[in-house]
Amino acid sequence: MTSCQQNKQADKKVMLSNVKSNSDMLKNIPSNLKIEKEEKINIDNDSEEELIVTAVDSVSEKYFEYWYKKGNLIHEFSYPFVSVNYKWFADVDNDHEKEIIRAQGYEDGIDYAIYKVKDNDEVVQLYFNPGLKDDRYGDKNFWAYPNDMQEIIIDQDKKLLVSLNNNYPRDDEHTIPDNQRELPFVFFKGKTTQPDMELKNLKATQKIDLQNLIKSVAKGNSMESKTSAAVVKQIIQDLDGDGIKDKIEVYKNTSLKDKFDQEHFSLPVKIFKGTESGFKLWKENNSLVYSPDNTCVSEGFSTVVVKDNYFTIEAQTCYDYNVVVDGFITFKVENNEIYLYKYGEEYFDKSNHDKAIPSKVWTQKKFSKVNFQDVNESFLRKLKNSN
Repeated sequence: MTSCQQNKQADKKVMLSNVKSNSDMLKNIPSNLKIEKEEKINIDNDSEEELIVTAVDSVSEKYFEYWYKKGNLIHEFSYPFVSVNYKWFADVDNDHEKEIIRAQGYEDGIDYAIYKVKDNDEVVQLYFNPGLKDDRYGDKNFWAYPNDMQEIIIDQDKKLLVSLNNNYPRDDEHTIPDNQRELPFVFFKGKTTQPDMELKNLKATQKIDLQNLIKSVAKGNSMESKTSAAVVKQIIQDLDGDGIKDKIEVYKNTSLKDKFDQEHFSLPVKIFKGTESGFKLWKENNSLVYSPDNTCVSEGFSTVVVKDNYFTIEAQTCYDYNVVVDGFITFKVENNEIYLYKYGEEYFDKSNHDKAIPSKVWTQKKFSKVNFQDVNESFLRKLKNSN
């Protein structure tokens, strides 16, 4: 006869055997990624905690997040590497699932935003300025730094504590979304480490739910902007020297099946002109970054580099299975126009690392004046063959 205690122990063993250990789950994460953090968060308010693993690639260009529930991968997100990377979770819209609140950027600029997970993608609901309430300082308002923020302030009716219509000037690098007329202040509980950063002239705080907050700050009818995951690279900098920052965005190509290819090949590129009322679409090119070549292995899109009124799109393609080509497409901004300034290539022979292949550069002397939107892979191919 088996005792009750033995039955309990047997049941416990069966339960444990049906749940994958962390080490088993982590085997699914590519070996070239370095795991930086493992967190257990109850996202959907059931009896189970989810495991979120954050990893970074070997050259610190990209973060990857793997979300597991009961040992199974349920979400996978990626975004460009940032030196400041914080997140909080809270059900801010009363749907019984927690939204993600992220603070991401660098020491010279951080974006604060609320995201919802929809169809295995992160959709940004709202960009905001962070405010802090510290019990030690009564009713004073402070600028919230990520390491000072504990949790978002939200009442039992799911209303946030906010301050609107401030037109608060920020001198750092940050996203100004096209569909918002302002970045509202959204307040968090916490302990300030910089009490001199008091926000003295804010409009009175009020309580408002997320849906009505989005409506209050919206420019048009759009309730959601593009997911951060859809933007592979974003640069905000004054390109035309008018004193107002402009924006370059490189987007995923969701028409491709492979997830790596979606972020590296045939990517749409858009240039937004900064105005006093926000960003306006200036130039766009849907066929600038190299297309995938199934005959050889290359990395595709790499990055965008800006210097003064020039910007360079860096990408990798190949000539055959052995020769890898690093391409540099440089544009010049002149007043309201953007022209191709030069195109360069550097070569590496994978079959013979010691083989020196001279690099090549094509300048305006070769192709005259070509508009940004007219530069594509076909044009570059003809340019190279014209030698």
